[in-house]
Amino acid sequence: MTAAEPCKEESSLLPFVKAEAEEHETAPLSVLHKLRTIWLITRNDLKSIVFPETSFGICSALSGPILTSNQSPDPITILGRIPMVLLWTWVNVLIFDLANQRLPNSIIEDAINKSWRPIPAGMLSAAQARRLLLGNIPVVFFITFYIGGMEETVAMFVLTWMYNDLGGADESYVVRNFINALGFVCYSSGATRVACGHGQYFLNDEAYQWLVIIGGIVFTTLQAQDMADQEGDGARGRRTMPLVLGDLAARWSIAVPVVFWTIVCLLFWELDVYAWILPASLGGIVAFRTLVFRDVDEDKLTWYFWNFWITSLYLLPLIKYYGLRC
Repeated sequence: MTAAEPCKEESSLLPFVKAEAEEHETAPLSVLHKLRTIWLITRNDLKSIVFPETSFGICSALSGPILTSNQSPDPITILGRIPMVLLWTWVNVLIFDLANQRLPNSIIEDAINKSWRPIPAGMLSAAQARRLLLGNIPVVFFITFYIGGMEETVAMFVLTWMYNDLGGADESYVVRNFINALGFVCYSSGATRVACGHGQYFLNDEAYQWLVIIGGIVFTTLQAQDMADQEGDGARGRRTMPLVLGDLAARWSIAVPVVFWTIVCLLFWELDVYAWILPASLGGIVAFRTLVFRDVDEDKLTWYFWNFWITSLYLLPLIKYYGLRC
């Protein structure tokens, strides 16, 4: 693979990136500024990772013997762990986002696609983001050592390094989606372990089969998030599916797997027809919108529906558990 030729947008943005880094190299940050900055760093991933993966963990723990070694899950106890699951998911997202957003190519992309993020907005320099990353890695390690999911956190540290510093996100859309798929599996597994209680219960064989399916869903459909970001991805030379295969081919590569995986998940859990309504409806909306609505704003909205769709799939083991009890 040959190196991408520098484009006009990249050339015009490089002085901006360097100037911002120099300007904010030593600038002190107030407490409120720090809180707002941290919020903005992770804001975009709240809808796609933090809230959906928290839902996965809680629903999986509540499903008891369907996915875990807990034969009689206590809903009150498990629901009481929601803050811990949110914390676990969010701190892992923070590490990934800091590692990603500090890189020069990411700053170029964000200046076009997400100019509100702290570094292109001038609220934070790349050097300050690097220091935040250095300081937070051991903090996150000890948090997860205490509340659970430490193994998944360590695995995600490695995946974050591969995705960002080793350029896995820019290598090809196959590598990019594969690393993301492994990341989602780690988020799902870790969130479930925290929701079950640190060291109290374990995932069973069916849970690992379910995680493989989740990985397959992400691997084959995550390019839905790339549809609205084509301008910025092109400016940084990222080889996403719509840029490599073309917009139309990428759209069909989303719509068909969304329908396929919806059916697979519903058949895997052997659910009654009523359980098909929500995931089938949301999957149909994602597939339809992907093919029909093709501008940036509509693609952003379709990405929201993708997140609602995959979250609806996370509910299926819980529906299965309570269906068996009735």
